Amino acid sequence: MVNNVRLDEISAILNATPDQAERLSRATDPDLAPEKATSGLTPEKMRALLDRRGFRYPDRNIIFHCLKGGASKTTLAYNSAFRIAQLGAKVLLVDLDKQANATQSFQCRPERGVFVDAITGQQSIEKMILVLHPFLHVVPSSLQNARLETELIHRRKNPRTYYQSLFAPVRDRYDFLIFDLPPDLSHNTYLSTILADTICIPINADEYSIAGMRMTLESIQSIRQEFEDLDPEIFVIWSRFDTREKSSLRYLAELKDIGDATLLPIVIRTDVTFKHAQASKKSVFQIKPRSNARQDIDILVRELTGLRAYFGGNGGIDS
Repeated sequence: MVNNVRLDEISAILNATPDQAERLSRATDPDLAPEKATSGLTPEKMRALLDRRGFRYPDRNIIFHCLKGGASKTTLAYNSAFRIAQLGAKVLLVDLDKQANATQSFQCRPERGVFVDAITGQQSIEKMILVLHPFLHVVPSSLQNARLETELIHRRKNPRTYYQSLFAPVRDRYDFLIFDLPPDLSHNTYLSTILADTICIPINADEYSIAGMRMTLESIQSIRQEFEDLDPEIFVIWSRFDTREKSSLRYLAELKDIGDATLLPIVIRTDVTFKHAQASKKSVFQIKPRSNARQDIDILVRELTGLRAYFGGNGGIDS
């Protein structure tokens, strides 16, 4: 399911020349013959290559959340999870939206329960996990998660540690836990926010999306006032960006005052590849070898994983 990382992509990630990337890739995978070089590296070999360059993936809990539906939250969570797994990190995507769009994107369905079953004690997180690839696992969702709010209301648990304790038995197996949250304010999103190391808020160029972003930031601020030790990274991600629309540039100029949040210097451009991938139930990395969608998600992932910061300058590549 998870395809290889091409050599030209490895070159960009390592900030290396194509010849350097090929040399390093062949050192990692001696079986990578010249005629097969364009096939690139598997996630296993990609992880080994990064390890040889001294890079270690951090353990991060990343949530994608916005109090405005249709802001590309699931699209970014799904494609980011896929790309991070491609790059050799072990990923668990947790679908907490009862619409289950991320679950459907992976063409899977719950076999042994959904998250609400972990809340009620009917099933453990470990047993409901679906293995799509050795580097990509999923906690699926369904309409059964519509019961989450009702079940959470009746449980008196320490909010600071509740979700952490639920995931503790499996947490050490993964570099990244990526959560796709529903566009609402609820006990579920409250507890997920407490668990998060990184909060990604996708927005579009429209009034309702900007309002949704501001409400999301206000809810995060309220939670941080309640738990003063919380200090997550908060990233605002501009999605469906189209320079042909004057509103895109106008709203972009208005996003100077967003408190502790950071507007990432990355835009996810409007690209029909997203629609084609969604219709095919595939990632943008499985549709076309080159596209704006693929390029933008790749840059976003390198930012979220620390790859972009680590391989700055000459990327540690010998000249």
